[in-house]
Amino acid sequence: MNIYEQNQIECSVCGKFIGEIDMGASIIFPLCSKCDKKEKRIIRMGIKKILVPVDITKKTTRALDAAIYLAKHLGSQITVMHSMPDIKFNRTFLVKDVLKEIRNEAEKSIKRAKVYCENKHVVANHRITRGDEAESILRIAKKSQYDLIIMGSSGKGILKEFAFGSVSNYVMHNSNIPVLTVKENSPKLDTKINEINTVKPREKKIRRQGNGVPFSKMKKRASMK
Repeated sequence: MNIYEQNQIECSVCGKFIGEIDMGASIIFPLCSKCDKKEKRIIRMGIKKILVPVDITKKTTRALDAAIYLAKHLGSQITVMHSMPDIKFNRTFLVKDVLKEIRNEAEKSIKRAKVYCENKHVVANHRITRGDEAESILRIAKKSQYDLIIMGSSGKGILKEFAFGSVSNYVMHNSNIPVLTVKENSPKLDTKINEINTVKPREKKIRRQGNGVPFSKMKKRASMK
């Protein structure tokens, strides 16, 4: 066989030489044995842990719907988190009131998200952090090794995001793990899939014999004779 009719192929991940292939043939994303085993392991493991940053807006509800949908299909675990701003002022009465209000809002957001998940027959964990919201999301996702981040997006548009910034946009461009953004006006997903104990069992009917007479009464009549 003429060696000039062969193409050398390399692993698309690590660049290791794999072998040769005919000029007319092609392989999409060739993998060496080591990278192939790693790819299969990732596919087999799937998405086990999902992180969902929450607040009290409508976009949180859409993000939770997507998380619940995936959790019911893939058996994933959901964690809802809320990041409180880190305010550093003198400990005056006014600042204490502000901090208390921020804490109450965080707890309210977490409680609302957990109740929403429970109503969809999914139990969610929760975390409350302090600091910059975007950086907190990235830090928690990396430290706790989450497989997916799902965030709600208000869909403000490119110009408004450029002017005011966007937490979801920042996380998406700086995260090392996949990020799914769900727009506030996106269609609502059907999260009733695979729900259990939602159908009421059929009521047992009294067995009747003869002309509509219950069997118990027939037995009683027979004993009286």
